[in-house]
Amino acid sequence: MDREPAFVALSTPLPRPVRGAGTRVQCGAHELVLEGMRGGLSLLWTDGREARRFALGVAPGNDLALALRAPRLPVHVAARETIALGPHGRLRGYVQIPLVPTVMLMSSAASEPQVLLELPTRGLAPEWDDRSGTVYRAVSPLHVRFPVPASEPRAIVPLWIANPTASVACPGQLPIDLVDAELRVLRGSVVAGPRRLRWSGDALASFLVERRPGALR
Repeated sequence: MDREPAFVALSTPLPRPVRGAGTRVQCGAHELVLEGMRGGLSLLWTDGREARRFALGVAPGNDLALALRAPRLPVHVAARETIALGPHGRLRGYVQIPLVPTVMLMSSAASEPQVLLELPTRGLAPEWDDRSGTVYRAVSPLHVRFPVPASEPRAIVPLWIANPTASVACPGQLPIDLVDAELRVLRGSVVAGPRRLRWSGDALASFLVERRPGALR
């Protein structure tokens, strides 16, 4: 069985094996084994604690790829630390948000790749928010320096948090909405665009800002 190198990019091909052969791909703690079988393909996925098998029907001539994609719902990040901002106080750091390993289908009949299969992702829990509707909840430390690459596929998000009010602010969650187009690979990690979070008196509002050279330190 052929073994592909460890996942270090946002997208990597999943070579279709011939019948009776297989291809193995590693994506952090995720391991995928794609096997050719009579009448289709078999995909075995495991994250080291859970395993699932998927049966795939893919037309001849269509290619597959494994992509790291942003969560489809907004993410509310709960920092492991308690955040307290004095009047007109500011705070800078980084959080990490789980990405979704996704099997993509490249077809000559479609202009854009299509999502064939989203693999289970630990660290993202759907919940209801009275302001935003259904969101994902994630937990992350608030890093003061650029984090080391994680074993799980995660996006590093630089943050600037500001409290322009005259009162103390203790935000319990950091709202972040990621999109695939902003993700890039830097220093062996996936990095998203920086955000400015501004306290409004009862919640944080998040704004995506333009990257500046040397901003990630």
